[in-house]
Amino acid sequence: MELLRDPTRSLDLADVRAADIAQGFTLAPPGIPNLGITQDAVWARFAVRNATDEALPLLLVLAEPRTAQVAFWALDKAGKLIAKRRDGRFADPAERDRSHRWFLFDLSLPAGQTADVYVRVRTDMGLLLDLRLSDRAHLAAADRASYGWLALYFGALLFMLAYNLLLLLQLREGTYFWLCAVIIGTTFWVADREGLLTTLTWRLWPDAWSGNQLGVAMALIGIFMFPVGFLRLREHAPRLRWMHLALATPMVCVPLLYRLSPTTAYGIAQGIALLGGVAMLATGVLALRWQRRAAAQYLSAWSPLLVAILLIVLTNYGITPGLSEVWLLSYFAVLLMLLLLSVAQADRVNELRRQAERARAALAQNETRLTELVDARTRELATARDRAEAASRAKTQFLASMSHDLRTPLNAVLGGAELLRRSPQLGSEELAQCGLIQRGGRHLLRLIEDLLDIARIEHDRLRPVISNVALRPLLEDLATHARHQAEAKGLGFGVQFAPDLPEQMRTDGRRLRQVLQNLLDNAVKYTDAGDVGFSAALDPAAPVCEDGDTRWLLFKVTDTGRGIAPADRERLFAPFEQLQQTVSGSGLGLAICRELAAVLGGTLMLESRPGRGSRFSFRLPAQPVTQLSDSDTPAAGQAPIVGYTGPRRHILVIDDSEVNRLLMAGQLRGLGFAVDTAEGAEAALAIANQHPPDLVMADLRMPGTCGYAAVWQLREARGRPSLPAVAASASPLPEPGDAAALGFAAFLLKPIEQGPLCAVLGDCLGLTWVRGDSTSAQVAPAASAPGTAPAKLAPAAEPSTASPLQPPAIELEVGRELAERRDWTSLREWCEELGDAFPECDDFAQRLRELLHEIKAGPGADAAAGALQRMLADRD
Repeated sequence: MELLRDPTRSLDLADVRAADIAQGFTLAPPGIPNLGITQDAVWARFAVRNATDEALPLLLVLAEPRTAQVAFWALDKAGKLIAKRRDGRFADPAERDRSHRWFLFDLSLPAGQTADVYVRVRTDMGLLLDLRLSDRAHLAAADRASYGWLALYFGALLFMLAYNLLLLLQLREGTYFWLCAVIIGTTFWVADREGLLTTLTWRLWPDAWSGNQLGVAMALIGIFMFPVGFLRLREHAPRLRWMHLALATPMVCVPLLYRLSPTTAYGIAQGIALLGGVAMLATGVLALRWQRRAAAQYLSAWSPLLVAILLIVLTNYGITPGLSEVWLLSYFAVLLMLLLLSVAQADRVNELRRQAERARAALAQNETRLTELVDARTRELATARDRAEAASRAKTQFLASMSHDLRTPLNAVLGGAELLRRSPQLGSEELAQCGLIQRGGRHLLRLIEDLLDIARIEHDRLRPVISNVALRPLLEDLATHARHQAEAKGLGFGVQFAPDLPEQMRTDGRRLRQVLQNLLDNAVKYTDAGDVGFSAALDPAAPVCEDGDTRWLLFKVTDTGRGIAPADRERLFAPFEQLQQTVSGSGLGLAICRELAAVLGGTLMLESRPGRGSRFSFRLPAQPVTQLSDSDTPAAGQAPIVGYTGPRRHILVIDDSEVNRLLMAGQLRGLGFAVDTAEGAEAALAIANQHPPDLVMADLRMPGTCGYAAVWQLREARGRPSLPAVAASASPLPEPGDAAALGFAAFLLKPIEQGPLCAVLGDCLGLTWVRGDSTSAQVAPAASAPGTAPAKLAPAAEPSTASPLQPPAIELEVGRELAERRDWTSLREWCEELGDAFPECDDFAQRLRELLHEIKAGPGADAAAGALQRMLADRD
């Protein structure tokens, strides 16, 4: 074989066959010609003769997949062209043959024919002119052997990649990442070197990118960065770490530089690889001082690869002969290095495991010691927990007991005051004092209810009592009460109820009123100037319920008061917390409101800006109803009940407390009922035999026979299992349905007021109530003969044009003290409370509010203050 270099890369077949240029061909040395890294085009010329007696389909094979361009011509002795083709990595895609990893050229020769073969090659890497003459059968046999060892080689690489990836995911250590980079880079490099990227993946791999350069860059970056973590260069030799970073950084740019200047990129990669090999060897030697075992393992793994890199560089530059064994040696040197480094990593992991075991042994000793301490502390905490639970149970029991013990005398106080106010023999002064008693008793009752609600919330025993509720009258009643409070402080009050609100709905009316009342009271209490707003509407943003009947209501209470800082918002929803400790109140309202909202299935939200006011939004699901019984919530401003139509009904009251029996009998007789009382089950049986009752009211908690047993005995003795019975107690029932489970038609919590009492009696006995004014209330029951309707009620007296009725002296004394101190804010609140406790003094309170408004307006304030003090000082 003869070779000719073409530095101009412009000669064609006709030129090299010319006599003057053909003289430049020189005989190639034995073996595979190694032309090194060159930009020249190289021509090879040789003759092929078929010395057999039959035609041979020969193949000319160029076993160098890195060749950029290759052209093949075959001519007979007469100079006639018998075969030609172009190929190469960067040849025209239409001329490239992707069927094999090498470049194949068909050469069919008849028997005894000789062909002159010309081959032109050009590449940007080391040029090995490895030309082989073969046929399809022998090439296939050789391919099976070569593909077999390549499969084993890549299988080993993939196994080590999977192993190191698994350790990387488990240990999250950088050395495994760089080992994975070395393995991936080696895979690309070998695949490109063996021609697999340009055959197996040629549809995916872009021609503009060199797998050789990309693989070399990735592998060298991993090789340079691996010892940074493995040999702990960051802690022991920071300067060596920076040296490794300086070697790795240029390799990032090599694949990009290859697209601009392949020869330059190839030369830089060769130089950095050789320089880096020496630097890695020096790093390993220096690391023997602080990491002897790890450094020795690193040097043993790196040394074979350093020899392989040196041989590759010498071969690429044509310094050593072109031997295929050099590439096989480099392949297995890389594989050996990866295997040794993986073993070193595994040994390092084992050393870490041994250290961890020693640490665990030390920890086990400490754990035993700590366990003893923890057990002792646990016993102490268990004792403290038992004490706390016992204290909690005692608190709950105390609250339940106190509720019963407080409600019993409150029942006497409130019931007695109500009976006194119905008496026609009392004067206005005495009636006013009865109102004062009722006012204080109801306030105390609300405090007891709040404390019990908190106890129920803490023990998750708060349950709603669902019933039919007239929504609009309830809202109007709340608005009327809040308007009086706001006007007493000189505040504006706005109400906006949507016209499409349901008239009736199913919910817990008492809890709904409690939530909205607390929100309105707080809005007025914490607003010194401006307005308070109250609105109710269907929530347009609420989700559609599955049943299709449930509607979402949105109640909003807004004010222009002091506002609430973000840091104080959650604190205010805790029990016994207030925005300002100087403001009166128990601090239970908001805590109960949020829990009640959750119990009702709704949510309570707060928006506030300090100094600008607050807005509470209460979203509540409710199911509208089409009918509402007479016993449900009455409309605001409706006249009180003074009797009922139809025959006179007989009621038997069973209670061990004489006071409770007297009060209940007085209330019932005032409504027109015939009443008998009994202190226990035996007396009740005797009375029932003489006067069969239409309904029984029994106290549940009685010494001896309880109310449930007494009612059961009455039903058995009278043979009336359906005898209506109402339970009463000063202790609330745990669950709303407990009364029905005990056989009672309803349950009344003491103190029993006329509204709930009439509602229950109306449902149990099917009564139609008669309403009238306070005057007729004193005489209506007596005017009704048994079995007849009440007499026509007398009309209310005409209002007097004289000066407004003054409250009791004790109340006037409080008002005078506030006026003397010029505490107009407190005086406004006193006026509001006065109107609630003494409705007959509402004109007096309204006149005081007008004077307070004139004082606040400014002009004529002194005259208005004088008139106000004279009103408080005068006595009729």
